[in-house]
Formats: sequence, structure tokens, C-alpha cells
Amino acid sequence: KDVDFSSFSKFEIHKIYNDIILSNYSSEHLVKSLLVDYFKEENVIAAFEIRTNESRLDFLRINGHSISYEIKSEVDNLVKLEKQISNYSELFEFNNVVVGIKHLDKIRELIPTEYGIFIEKDGCLIEKRKARKNKLISAEKQLNLFTKKELQTYFEYDMKQILETYSSKKINDQFKKMLKDRYSKKWNYLCNNKNDILPIDYQYFYHHNISPQLIYGK
Repeated sequence: KDVDFSSFSKFEIHKIYNDIILSNYSSEHLVKSLLVDYFKEENVIAAFEIRTNESRLDFLRINGHSISYEIKSEVDNLVKLEKQISNYSELFEFNNVVVGIKHLDKIRELIPTEYGIFIEKDGCLIEKRKARKNKLISAEKQLNLFTKKELQTYFEYDMKQILETYSSKKINDQFKKMLKDRYSKKWNYLCNNKNDILPIDYQYFYHHNISPQLIYGK
């Protein structure tokens, strides 16, 4: 049935798209919105689409620990997962995959036992296996994620001197501090304006930090 949208506001049209996508597709957008809602009341810093050494992590949470979440929705394949797992295991203290139900059995075969597993079911996140502390972190790989300016800010040395001077624990502590400082402004903006943002747009506003009224015209 044809619908005349001419009388709809920009926000109403955005909301229609939001509701259709989140209600009918088990997509990455849905899972990311659920992760935001899952942790919104906690005292955390989180971030979307984090560049790592060889991959791009879907969602990162820092709450005293660094915790990764790689999303494999119902519409995703698992081709890159082995490489991604290897990459994240070098960087973060706890690691998780968030999967559509159809991937659950295969995921159990592919990921290390230390990895946690969440499934998305009927618009909810369900923890199927709790992540355990990762013991494969590489201080050198962590330092590769710092910019030159950040290396000077947090260590005051170049990478070779840092590895010779600081313990792996100290480097990991500074790594977490750097990530929190790098992403806190964007995350806090999203949290402070979340009630005015549609779930499908969380990542957009996280990255751009512009007024929702400019997009939605409310």
C-alpha cells in the first residue's frame, strides 16, 4: 500500500526507517544499539569501530579492563574471524563475540575458550559464556595503536625505549588510559544526548557529535 510521506517530519521518517530495520533485521546496527543500552548505566567509556593493528573492532568497552566485542550478525559471514581473534588477543584483556543464533555452534568451534559469547535473540543480548582473562597480550602490539603524540604524552619515550623501560603491566595500564582519554568525549556526547537519538543512528552521532536537531529537524 502506497504511503504519502509528504506530511511527515524528518524525525518521523527517520523513525520509520529505524523501526523497520531494528524490527526486521538482525543486523550489526541492532547489536550495536543493544550494546549501548546494555552498558549505558555503567561508569564506562566505550567506542565504535576501533582501528586495531590488522582489523577493525566493532565495539570496545573500558571499565578498568579493556573488553572487546566483535559482532557477527545473522547476515555476516565468519571468513575474517580467525584473523580478528588473533589481532584482538594481542591487545585486550577480555574478548567477546556477539553472534546471531545461526552462528552459535560454529562460533564455539572457532574461538578460543577464553572468549565470551553473547547471542542476539528477539532484540535482546544474552550472555552464553563469560569471557576469561586473556594472557596473550603483546605490549609491542599495544604500543602500535598509539599515535606519535600519544606516545610522548603517556611515556615521553620512543617505542624502543618504552619497551626497555616499562613493564608489560605498566604499558597495559597506559594503553587503557589512552583509550579512555581518546574516546571519552565522543562516548559522553552520545550518552548525554541518547534520549534524542534513534538507536540505528547511535554510531553516526558518536562519530560526529552534532546536534540531533540538525539531522532530525525536531
